Order: sequence, then C-alpha cells, then structure tokens
Amino acid sequence: MKRLEVLLGATLLMAAPEALADNTVRRALVIAHNGSDDPALAPLRYADDDGVLWAETLKRLGVETTLLVDPDEPTRKSGSLVLKSARAPTRAAVEQAVKRLQAATLGDHAAGRQTDVLIIYVGHGNTDDAGRAYFTLADARLDRSSLYSEVVDPLGADYVHVIADACRASGVVGSRGGTPDAAVLAELRGVLAREQLASRPHVGALFAESEDGETHEWSRIRAGVFSHVARSGLLGGADINGDGQVEYSELAAFVAASLHGVKGMPARLSVNAFAPTAEPRRPLVGPAPEGPRVTFPAGFEYSRLSVEDADGQRLVDVRRAQDQWTQILLPLRDVYWVRTPDAEARVTLAQLSSGTPQLHPRELQERGPAEEALRRGLFAVPLDRSFYDDYVAAVGLVPVDFTNPFQPPVIGGARSPLAVAAPSGWASRLELGLGAGRSPLGLAKFATGPSLSWRTPSSMDLLYYGVRGAYGVTPLATPDGIRLHRFTVEGLVGLERPANTPLFTEVGLGWGLLGLTAPGFRQADPALLTGHVAAGVMGRLAGMPLRLSAQVGADRVTANGQTGMDLQYGLEISLRR
Repeated sequence: MKRLEVLLGATLLMAAPEALADNTVRRALVIAHNGSDDPALAPLRYADDDGVLWAETLKRLGVETTLLVDPDEPTRKSGSLVLKSARAPTRAAVEQAVKRLQAATLGDHAAGRQTDVLIIYVGHGNTDDAGRAYFTLADARLDRSSLYSEVVDPLGADYVHVIADACRASGVVGSRGGTPDAAVLAELRGVLAREQLASRPHVGALFAESEDGETHEWSRIRAGVFSHVARSGLLGGADINGDGQVEYSELAAFVAASLHGVKGMPARLSVNAFAPTAEPRRPLVGPAPEGPRVTFPAGFEYSRLSVEDADGQRLVDVRRAQDQWTQILLPLRDVYWVRTPDAEARVTLAQLSSGTPQLHPRELQERGPAEEALRRGLFAVPLDRSFYDDYVAAVGLVPVDFTNPFQPPVIGGARSPLAVAAPSGWASRLELGLGAGRSPLGLAKFATGPSLSWRTPSSMDLLYYGVRGAYGVTPLATPDGIRLHRFTVEGLVGLERPANTPLFTEVGLGWGLLGLTAPGFRQADPALLTGHVAAGVMGRLAGMPLRLSAQVGADRVTANGQTGMDLQYGLEISLRR
C-alpha cells in the first residue's frame, strides 16, 4: 500500500507542472482602426495591417483572440484567415466582445482556471478640447474612463494586460499623428501608473511614446514600429531566459534594446512598462503550442535576422548576441524568407523542421534618410543578459528567473541541425581575464598572467557560483635568472548586483601549483592550498561587458622545508564572452 502511495505521489509531482501550465487561459481583444475623428489627422496606413498581425501572432502563441478591424482594400486582399471572423471596431462591437469575454471568464473561474486577457489597441490617439486623451473607434471614442469602466473592469479577469500603439497612449491607459500639447502630455504620462498601481493591481500596461507624443509607421515593414517590435519580442525575441514565457521585464527590455540604436528620427521612441503590482512577474504570454518555429544557436553566423512571408510582410525581427540561443515562433505560412542585411534564404514550412538552409547574398536598397535611420538603427542592439540586467535595474522591473537555461529543441528524437553549439547559459558567463599583483614569496617585483572563469547565477538570482583557473608568472627574472610560476584552480561563490548596483563580491577556494625555474634548475610544490576574496564593479566599455576586481588571498606554501602562508593581492580585469 505504501509503495502504491509513493508511486501515485511521484506521478502527481511529474504531472504538476503540466497541470499548472494548463490552469491559465489567455484571451485577447485586438482593436485596430486607421481613421480619425479629427480632420487635422490624416488616416493611418498600417493600423489595420497591425491588427491582423497582432491577431495572427496571438493565435500562434495559443491566445484565443477577438479581432475588431475595418481593413482597407490591400489588407482585405491579403486573405488572412483571421479576417473571416473580424468585425468593425465600433462601440457596439467592443461591448459585445467584452460581454463574450466576461462570460468565458466566469466559466473558467467556475472550472477552477485563472484567466488573463490582453487588450491591444492600434490606431489614432488624441485629446479633446478639455485635454482628455482618448482612442479612436470607428463611431466613438474610448477615453481613460470608458477604457476601465467599459472594458477592463467588466472582464472580471484575474489579470489584464493593455498594449497600446497610438499617440497619447499614456493619457488613456503616444504617434501616429497629431500636434501634441507638451503640458497635457506631461500631465498624462503619470495617469496610467497612478491608476493601475493604486486601484487595479491586477492590470499591467505597455506602450511607447516620444518627446512629442508620436509613434511611427514604416512602409518597409508595413506596420507600426512599436507594434512590430513588441510582436517580435512576444514571438521569442524577448525570451532571454528561454522558459517559453515572456514577462514585462523581458518585453520592455527587448523593446528598449531594439529602439536604442535608432537615430535621425524627428523624436526618439521610448517604452513605458507597468507590470501588475499584484504579480510583477506575471507573463503576458505562456508556453506556446506546437507550430512553426526556427532556432538559431549560439555561434550562428548572423546576428541581425528578419523573417518575412512570401508576400513580403515582415513577421519578426531580432538582433541576437553571438553567444545566445534564440528560438522564434512564426505565424502559419507556407513559405518564409529568412533575411539578414546581406543574405537570405527561402524556407518552406516543411523545411523548418530540418533547420535553416544556406543563406545567399542579397541586394539592399536605400530609400531616404528617415528609412535609413530606421534600417540601420532598429534592432541594432541585441537583448543580451548584460543589457537586460542593466535595463531592469534602471527602470525597477522585477527580473525573470534564470535558473533553467534555454535548451535547443529536439526534433524526431535528435537535435535540430542548427543546435550544434553550447547553450548560451555557459557561453554568456565565460570570462577571460588579465591580472597583476604581488609576486609569490616576494621574490620579484610583481607577477602577471591570464585567467579563465565561468560563473552562473543560482536559483537565488543574486548569488552565483563558478570555477576559475589562473596562471601567473614573474615576467622579470631575478639577477640569478629565477622565475616563479603559479597555477591555481578554485571554486567560486559570490554575490552580484546587490540592491540593483553593478557591484559584486566573491570568495574562492582551491588547489594550486607553485613552480620555480632557473637556468638548469626546476622545482615545484604541487600541493598548494589557496583561497582569495575579491570585490569589484561590472560595467560596459565600448559595448563590451567587463569586470574589474581587487583581490586579496593567501597560499599555503612549503619552501625550504618550512610551511607557511604567503599573502597574495592584486587587480584583475576580465571580459565576458
């Protein structure tokens, strides 16, 4: 009987993660509208295309999606399947969609499931004569009051995530057009933070804006810049810890990194992210169902990657660090084009399972200074671990868990042909250093030499452990031609980024070898016990992640028949791969 209970308990434990993953239901309401009720604002070109792409993206991510859009003729001709059930973005359609979502949420709660609802708005934002900000519907306005009272609150969802791509988005929860009032924008930027943090801890939001309140569309990608970047992040570009989920800190950092290099635009976009205070690490999307995906391993030749469909619609963009695994989920298409700035490859849906074929040279066309600024600057900065850590510390978001590193997919019982390099969890923590300090035994002025370290975070995030190997030699021989050689291997335990600062401290303990060479003479002590304490600062120089530390330690040395402690101290600078 006891054996049966143990077996049953083990089965339940193994099934628990899957059961927990299935316990959350995600739905979305996507509202997209090109038009404006202000004659001074020209209609948008790509808000309807963004709405379609948002619906396709969320569907690929396993999110049940309702789409409200009035597509123009080119968008209708695209033949997207999500348009078959789409309705015009009217007030009545919004009300009906909210009622359906509310009913579904009640059913989920009765069945013991949690519910998350994403509200996506793409279109014109504006302010009325009284300075109240609103989103534009086909026949009405959706201001801050109605957004919460008529959409967010009636849903009854456990968590609501608002993503807005519109001018003056901060005033409603910003262009795509309009002449902003700087005083009004300055006042409205704080409204969303106060609103959701004070009275709606289950609501989070993400939006972009610039100093003049504008966001931007780009003809080359046939979409809004912010919407395209955010979708690219949700499809995998932002998943820095590789757990298959995208949290607020990840998506905000990805958007910030992707927009960081854009220069030469009238105003620079910045991202605003407010995670739900009730659960700051609540994912916007969870593990996706099976479907089209492509994986680029660490060491893959190209860093800047785009995926388009056969009609030239840009689906996703990423900028990878060379030592990162990146897995991109793709909306369903028969054919994809994987492109870099100077190479491309045509990949069918069937070929995705066998890796990316060889890329061939392509030609580039320049189309003016604004387009050149976007082409060169957008996705110019990769979301690597260093950028992510610095960004999250700067804006105060709660970081993700890096306990379980990304693993390459297994296809048909074997790894994908792309999965040939070591996981980024190893490569990203390798550090090559150069140190200088006191000579062993004090027999020379100083010793210097290289070191190789590997450090990885523990489950407690701030703590890390690792291993370090170092070699030091006295470069200047004594008058007798004597040189000292010291080789050590130590286990490391340390603390980094306490209180969101770039500082660290660590201790090491291990084994070493101390050798002495002279013309015609060699001697060594292979049983050296060694330890050290180090403290320093981490940062970046010319884009390279560096670590500068001061070290104090001691070796247990036997020399001339006597055993004692030999003090060691010095400085080391190291570069992380």
